[in-house]
Amino acid sequence: MPKTYRYLITDFPYQKVDPSRLALEIQEEPDIYIALIYVNVEPTLCDIVFKAELSEPEEYTLASGILPNHSGEPLPDKEAPTMADGRPLVRADTRPLDTATYFTTAGDTASGIGDGTVLMWDFGPDSEFTTVSGPYDCSCGSHIPTGYKAQIIDLKFLDPIYLKDGTIYFFDAPWGTFATMSILVPAGGYYPNENGSIPSEALGLPAGDHYSYATHDVIFYRYVNRHFMYGSCPMGDELNAEGSMVDALPVGWFIRAGIVTPISDNKSKGFADFEMYRHRSVILEGDTP
Repeated sequence: MPKTYRYLITDFPYQKVDPSRLALEIQEEPDIYIALIYVNVEPTLCDIVFKAELSEPEEYTLASGILPNHSGEPLPDKEAPTMADGRPLVRADTRPLDTATYFTTAGDTASGIGDGTVLMWDFGPDSEFTTVSGPYDCSCGSHIPTGYKAQIIDLKFLDPIYLKDGTIYFFDAPWGTFATMSILVPAGGYYPNENGSIPSEALGLPAGDHYSYATHDVIFYRYVNRHFMYGSCPMGDELNAEGSMVDALPVGWFIRAGIVTPISDNKSKGFADFEMYRHRSVILEGDTP
């Protein structure tokens, strides 16, 4: 349960507290392992709220290490970005400044960008894609019931990517066909989990967060859930997100798509296109994958 630690403003050396600066000082303190929730400042009081009760050494560090050294001064404003000629950069989109827009139907390989697995499926008799039949619990998050089958597609990327929008193109889909797409953490990786047992500093990360270890491929986020398709949509069914992911998909994590269709389907097919932001779209001469 959350635990509140209340101090008087007069407990601070300069009788003033800046909540943003104090929160940053707490989060950067390596000897405090419990995650901070927030700092609230009133005219005479300062409440510091953690996710759980601090240990005695942690509480001592807070009261005797952080508070006596808190200046109470606001954090400096970050310098606003500008164009090369000095004009202020004003934008209404969510694209990170050091990235560009990238459209693709394919992932990467270990040696190249855009030359990996294609997000394409084909249930025709001459299909080259592997099909699994139900009942089956797909690791993309889809349950394939009796009477249905599916094709599973994994897309991996060399660089961090920021997913945004996408479009699904499909042809001759029978009633009951649907798509599911998820972000997965590969077995052997770590992922943020507020209920995890691994403190972030044990992984060399800033203190205050918790992580879990993936003993198998773990679904971290399912961003397309049972999106049904019927008939043909040659112009594409757009999935608009309006804004991009706030945090990039880490290198090593991947997208897994599952296309599920009735077992009697012997001709439907389709593909999907991603709009995303990434730092590069080709590997220039002298660069490394």
